Amino acid sequence: MLTFEKVLDAFKDFLATDDMFEVVMTSHGYAILEWDSRMKNWIEAKCCATPQDMAEILLNNYIGTLEYQVTLARRELTEDDLAQIEAQRQIMLAKLQG
Repeated sequence: MLTFEKVLDAFKDFLATDDMFEVVMTSHGYAILEWDSRMKNWIEAKCCATPQDMAEILLNNYIGTLEYQVTLARRELTEDDLAQIEAQRQIMLAKLQG
């Protein structure tokens, strides 16, 4: 069964090294905040009603970060890039299942 703790554990390395996303506990449950370093402000907050919600949001953020790291927003993703990112996605999904 997927729990918030399991999701946070699966993404702990990503969250520790990426300063754009932060997971916080609020009076309404967990929220994922997105920081814009240029604007010096939070640009988005997403409430995580369930562990599945948290996993989906963090996985999408993780994939987006991988895509940016590969291209630095200077080129389109290649088939090889997409294959490598998909491999990383599968590893993360396995962590969530395990």
